[in-house]
Amino acid sequence: MKRVVIVGGGYAGTLLARALDDVAEVRLVEPRDRFVHNVAAIRAIVDPSLLDRLIIPYDRLLRRGSVIQGLAAEVGEGRVTLADGTTIEGDIVVTATGSGYARPFKPQSASVQKFAEDNRAAGDALRAANSVAIVGGGAVGVELAGEIVAAYPGKRVTLLASSPSLLPGYSAGLSAALTRQLMAQGVTLRLGTRVEGLGSADGPLTGALSAGGQAIEADLIIPALGARPVLPPLAGGSVGASGRLAVDRWLRPGGLRGVFALGDAAGTGDMMTIVAITRQEPWLVKTLKAVMAGRAVETLAPYTPWPVAAIIVPLGPKAGASLLPVTRNGLLVSPAITRAVKGRDLLIPRYRKEFGYGAT
Repeated sequence: MKRVVIVGGGYAGTLLARALDDVAEVRLVEPRDRFVHNVAAIRAIVDPSLLDRLIIPYDRLLRRGSVIQGLAAEVGEGRVTLADGTTIEGDIVVTATGSGYARPFKPQSASVQKFAEDNRAAGDALRAANSVAIVGGGAVGVELAGEIVAAYPGKRVTLLASSPSLLPGYSAGLSAALTRQLMAQGVTLRLGTRVEGLGSADGPLTGALSAGGQAIEADLIIPALGARPVLPPLAGGSVGASGRLAVDRWLRPGGLRGVFALGDAAGTGDMMTIVAITRQEPWLVKTLKAVMAGRAVETLAPYTPWPVAAIIVPLGPKAGASLLPVTRNGLLVSPAITRAVKGRDLLIPRYRKEFGYGAT
């Protein structure tokens, strides 16, 4: 049985580990002791009761394989070396190191407890604020605005972004649908405007802020300026123009034959979303099974990204809009479908079940 070492216990790494658990000797390397379902971390700011459910132990993830708590210091052909000097050998190595984000949306360190504390602190600050300014018009900023107005209808929420429309990089129809809903919910949008005076982008803060030369009054400022790829410590490989790891048509970093990459850190041509992982993971599972059976990678079909940038964007439990990758140009769907797919429970029951902890 072939040995597969996966570096990174986020969405991509755990999905791949589960899929290969019955056909390979899987070792999943992850510095944290618990999985953080950060998709639900946005709503947890307004509903802290979700925190205990979105943080899930790894101990029931794999039936045959194992999860090794440790920090990868070097990744190379046939091996992963940990920070403590331990070497884990594998016939195939996969990097799935994901991406980082500002507090309180993703962990800033290996401490899951610190993540929970940051999220609760942001929730406390939000409850005390009468007005909130969100800086960033991407998915996190848009979702956060929707969650705040749904939970606290009386709060004044202003969403500011330098981009001329919401969700740059996605379809104009999706942006327009989200814009209409946010404005109907009372969110003030300041788009195409440069924000000045933002002292830090690492987490919620207070202070003065201006946009386009005009002062913005807000008791609380929450930066939401986008995800940052977390690059693996590769012995080889290079970074592409997008800041993500450059890979070949079979998702291998430059010059490496038995090392593959997927997820947010890999320059696959997809956007950094869970929707993208749902295309990458099945392809990689099929490819790795063929490789383990003796096929040369170059004889297999290369990876092709989604033909359209797809994403699911709830605005609280009931509203939102999504672009699904079911046609060549994508299918823009209603708030009702967005609610059913993600907005109602933020996929918490699904991930708890997949990790062996049941839906509740």
